[in-house]
Amino acid sequence: MSDAIRLIGLPGSGKTRFKNAFHAAFPEAVVDEVSAEAASSAQAQRTWCVIDVRSPVQDAEAQAWLKAMLQTATGIVFSFVETADMTIQAKWQAWLKSACPNTLPRYRWFNHAALGDWNWREFDVPDEVCSVDFSVPLLETFRFDFDSAPLHLEHLLFGLDAMKQNLGARLWRVQGVMMTSEYQNPVAIEGQIDRWDTYAGVLDGPGYLCLQGENLQRTLLQEIIDASRLS
Repeated sequence: MSDAIRLIGLPGSGKTRFKNAFHAAFPEAVVDEVSAEAASSAQAQRTWCVIDVRSPVQDAEAQAWLKAMLQTATGIVFSFVETADMTIQAKWQAWLKSACPNTLPRYRWFNHAALGDWNWREFDVPDEVCSVDFSVPLLETFRFDFDSAPLHLEHLLFGLDAMKQNLGARLWRVQGVMMTSEYQNPVAIEGQIDRWDTYAGVLDGPGYLCLQGENLQRTLLQEIIDASRLS
């Protein structure tokens, strides 16, 4: 039986944040982010599904993907709890009753709270993780680095949204930090299949934008970024 922990979840669910916080609290633990299909194993292990509870997942494919991952999980970690409305959290609990027939233990993780007092070894029971019959989306990842010239944030977001609405692009994950013409300080962008968030960011070097999804075209993405530079 392995005491290692495998983290699964939709793109942008908070797996990396949780892994870093968990490592800081329990440096002796082995925690890895894996894909749902890679989590399949005949060896008993802990597999935690990280779920962002700030908003419900409306996208049908994302719901199906999450349901498939829950079939391989031994526990659930709710992330971004401190900014999630209690009504939305209750909706997640109700959704899980129908999506996950076998009740899994759940941990409500507050991003800025210490994990040191959590007896995680008693949280779940390591189990064999079987494969599930689900076609996982094939995601491409593109990264763009910027110089110090600011971008028009509104133009950038409009262009990306138009690409989704008109050209069938599926943006599962968007992450970046950049200078913009709208704000004096750096702006961070966090995007998922169903939601976008912008907030104050920290920038120690050139700005960047990472996009992960389906039906993406690098040339078109570059055109959208270039158009966002125009005054």
